[in-house]
Amino acid sequence: MTFDEGVLLETERLLLRPFEEGDAEDVYLSSQDPEIRRWMPWASAQTRQTAIDWCTAHAHPDPARAMNFAIVAGDRFAGSIGIGRTDWTDGRAEVGYWISPWARRKRYAVEATRGLAAYAFEKGMHRVELLTAVTNFASQGVAEKAGFTRESVLREAMLISTGRVDAVLFSLLSSDL
Repeated sequence: MTFDEGVLLETERLLLRPFEEGDAEDVYLSSQDPEIRRWMPWASAQTRQTAIDWCTAHAHPDPARAMNFAIVAGDRFAGSIGIGRTDWTDGRAEVGYWISPWARRKRYAVEATRGLAAYAFEKGMHRVELLTAVTNFASQGVAEKAGFTRESVLREAMLISTGRVDAVLFSLLSSDL
C-alpha cells in the first residue's frame, strides 16, 4: 500500500498540495517565528538553502511511508502538514503540522488535519495519531477541535527546541469521522 504521489487534497477553504520550490521562502520566513522555533527543533537551523532542499527533495519521501503537504489558503502559503510513521499492516499513521504566523487562529490547522486524516482513512488507515508537547496547548486545541481523542501522556516522547519533553497522544479512528 502507498499514499498517492502528487495528490491534491481540497477542504472547504484549503488546498493541500506537494511542496514546490516556490514555497521555500515562506518556509524559511515561517521558521524565523519564535513559536515555530519553540516547538520545531529543525527551525533554528533553517536557512534559505535548507528550505529549498526541503521543498524540492526532502518533503517528498517514500509515499509508502510518509507524505508532506503545503497548506494553501486562497493563493497564500499557510503552513505544512504531513503524515508519517505509517504502518500499513496495523493501519496506523501519525499526522503533524505547523502553521505560519499570519494563518493562526483561523482553524486552518484543524481543517487541514481533518482533511489529511480523511485521506488516510480512504487509503485504508484505521487510526491516525497526533502527538503534541504537554505544554503546547494551542496544538492540543487543534487536535481536540479536529475530533481527536486524548489518550495518554508519553514520557519524553517528543523533541522540541529545548530538548526532550513529555507528549500527549491523541487519536482519531476511521469510525470517528
